[in-house]
Amino acid sequence: MVKKHKKFIKLTKKFPFIRLNNNRRASLVVVEDLWTKCNTEGEKLLYHQLRANMYYPTPHYWIDHVRANIALVPFRLALIELRPGLNEKRIMKQLKRHHWRVIFYETEQLLKDEHLLVDLVSKQAPTKNVSTSS
Repeated sequence: MVKKHKKFIKLTKKFPFIRLNNNRRASLVVVEDLWTKCNTEGEKLLYHQLRANMYYPTPHYWIDHVRANIALVPFRLALIELRPGLNEKRIMKQLKRHHWRVIFYETEQLLKDEHLLVDLVSKQAPTKNVSTSS
């Protein structure tokens, strides 16, 4: 019986000796045009750039008491704007515990070079190239 459920069970040397694997997939998000929820010019620009590159961002997404300015939920990638007094190490540690990756960005840098952050996102969250057959 253990062979049948081997992918769901993990045997350990510490108590409890039998644990269940928690292999959750990223939740699905209904695709909507949410650019009106973006507050700043940097968020709006980033939102439109990601949509142009076939990503579906969600603005102001909460992940365990941390608000990501823009999140790519299926890829578990959070984009957070740097602000004074922001504890980056704590946020990285907290989101890493939930299997999220974090990219911090500055608004001034984003407004100067729009494609820099989108290129960084495309390296972290590659899209699948789907070809259509006719």
